[in-house]
Amino acid sequence: MTTVDIIFIAVAAASMMSNLYGVPGNLLIAFDSLIYGLVTNFREFGFAFILTLFLVVLIVEFLEYLLIVLTAKKYGASRWGIAGGVLGGVGGAVSGAFFTPVIGAIIGSVIGVFIGATIFEFFKSFNLRMAVRSGIGAFLGKLGGLSIKMCGAITMLIMIGYKIF
Repeated sequence: MTTVDIIFIAVAAASMMSNLYGVPGNLLIAFDSLIYGLVTNFREFGFAFILTLFLVVLIVEFLEYLLIVLTAKKYGASRWGIAGGVLGGVGGAVSGAFFTPVIGAIIGSVIGVFIGATIFEFFKSFNLRMAVRSGIGAFLGKLGGLSIKMCGAITMLIMIGYKIF
């Protein structure tokens, strides 16, 4: 195993973990693979394989956002509530990372989605019960979306590992 291989694997693993921060880690894995392919003259895997990784990224991202939106809507969230959930999730991940880098970011993101959706929905409808229900839907959607994103990252890493080893 060369230094390039070790760096590639380390960046891919760190990219997977960045999903927990709300960073598009799966996309980083795909770009890491593209750079690895260019550096190694596509010795380990070809360009078609890298395109497959990018396709996996698109599918996973689509499924994640679809799940968040559908779950939030099922619980009564409007576009305002969904937008608040997205903003709250990002804000929560950033602020939570200041307390503890990994766990704080995860907890902050999930709590931020709930709080953001609830606040935005409340300012739209002035109905606290409806706003909290929307927040719960966004919260559940975020958990499901995060699960899908991590499954996608693990799938991509298994695909890469199969090609390299």
